[in-house]
Amino acid sequence: MVQTKENFSARLSSVDKRHAKMVRRGYTTRVDRNGVIVAKPRKARLRLPIKGAFLMVLSFFMFKAFMLSANGPDAYADRLAQLEAGSVIEVAGARVLAVDPVTQFFADQMGPLFR
Repeated sequence: MVQTKENFSARLSSVDKRHAKMVRRGYTTRVDRNGVIVAKPRKARLRLPIKGAFLMVLSFFMFKAFMLSANGPDAYADRLAQLEAGSVIEVAGARVLAVDPVTQFFADQMGPLFR
């Protein structure tokens, strides 16, 4: 009797897990060759947070533009020169923080706000 109850509990747990997957991901149905409708959970897909990554990159460029327009191009270039004279990590940071066309465009747009 104990054996059948444990077996039943294991099967019930399996059904609960499958049902939870179908609720979480959705499901697809198809008709089996016996005419029985079978519901299967959708396969897991790799979802890339494209909107979040885009917003992070945009906010990074906006931060660089803010620093460039607030400090002025000469002071910003001096600070980058100090970074380039430092360690390997500071040199990498200077290359990432260097003025590029996107940063320059955003800084030109922000310029009147700080002057």
